[in-house]
Amino acid sequence: MNARDHSAMPAARTASRDELRRRLNSAPAGWVRDALDNPAMGPSELLLLLRNPAAPADVLERIGADRGSTGHHELRRGLTRHAHAPLTLSRNLLPHLYWKDWSDIAADPAANPVVRRQAESLLRGRLGELGVGERVTLARRVTRGLIGTFLGDTEPRVLGALLGNPRLIELDAVRLASAASASADVLQRLAEHPVWGRRREVRLELLRRPELAVQTALRLARQIDRRDLRALVRDARVPLIVRVGIERRLGKNPDERSPQDKPTGAGGWS
Repeated sequence: MNARDHSAMPAARTASRDELRRRLNSAPAGWVRDALDNPAMGPSELLLLLRNPAAPADVLERIGADRGSTGHHELRRGLTRHAHAPLTLSRNLLPHLYWKDWSDIAADPAANPVVRRQAESLLRGRLGELGVGERVTLARRVTRGLIGTFLGDTEPRVLGALLGNPRLIELDAVRLASAASASADVLQRLAEHPVWGRRREVRLELLRRPELAVQTALRLARQIDRRDLRALVRDARVPLIVRVGIERRLGKNPDERSPQDKPTGAGGWS
């Protein structure tokens, strides 16, 4: 909006409710500041104001000081998330929100980093009270700061959902492959995952798990460099039946390297 557009805007203090609703989410700071004194301002209009990234800190502080406004959940949520909200106000309001709000705020790059960390902390403290379905929902979207906590969950559905989290990294997948809490079902999902099931370190950890189905383990072994397989044959953590299968693939003399004994470009046998 240019200077001419600004001058053409009606006075914020006397604008109609319809005009407020048209302009509040994008008006400049000065207009928003004046609009707060408009008698037509109600909860719906305040919500629009809180969606305006130009809303200044003093306006947000005035809204936060009004008990009538902070009695509305959506207004508390909007105040807490706004980038210009005074830090003290956001931190005071945060404990009065719901776990879904904390999850959204923790993942919101526009929110104050201090507030995001506090949201993560509150969410971590509430996890033990959440049901399986709620934890599954969170696992799909939880932030980096909480992924480590979710890796310790014992519910297969939660860990399965965590595999679809876009913030998961290879180190997390390796930790999951070696986690005592990971069931056979979770290990199977990890082995079949189109991304993590192809990673070398994940495969090596999976082959050390006695819970993994033998057929799956031998399939993974076919996709691993022979040099790694020789190490796995000597690794007592690898189940005996899997080591026997690997030895058969390597041949009678697994330490002898023939001219044809070299991995393919994909890290398996051609």
